[in-house]
Amino acid sequence: MSQNLRNYTKAIYGLDAVVQRVPDDQWGSASKCDGWSVQDVVAHAAGVMDAVAAMAETGQVAFPQDADVSEGVVAAWNRSRDRVLGALDKPGAVNKAGEYWFGPSTIDSILGFSQYDGIAHAWDIASAIGMDACSSQDLAEAALVSLDGLGDGMRALGLIADPVEVPPDADAMTRFLGATGRNPDS
Repeated sequence: MSQNLRNYTKAIYGLDAVVQRVPDDQWGSASKCDGWSVQDVVAHAAGVMDAVAAMAETGQVAFPQDADVSEGVVAAWNRSRDRVLGALDKPGAVNKAGEYWFGPSTIDSILGFSQYDGIAHAWDIASAIGMDACSSQDLAEAALVSLDGLGDGMRALGLIADPVEVPPDADAMTRFLGATGRNPDS
């Protein structure tokens, strides 16, 4: 198993731990993503997982579309989570090469890049409703490494906001949040 797959899977399970514990009356709460409710964040994250799953299944580029949550947010999340984990559990899935989101790449590279999404959105949801984000320092450090050099391009595409200054001696999660434009103190 590649390190990118390990980290991506760990990020999904961290976000899953948050999604499964959102109280029913909190889905409409404002998240830390400007203009998005907690439900919107989950629909987006599930849509990203569906796109990763489609690429792993077909070898063709797929772009994220928010998941349909009309049958329930947790049900939609569970479907997308199970789909991506199943798609990535096939022999050779992470080695598939193709023209993906940013040009020629492998699914393994997509996973290295995409791990940030689960970590960031777990924090977005958890901090909005007052729960633990279920993220680890080592995963945040790995995400920082994977974002190194991609930050300006991601900001240009609107995938992350301008960095928020954090103390240079801050822990990895705080530095990750700052690097993705999130204010860890809010």
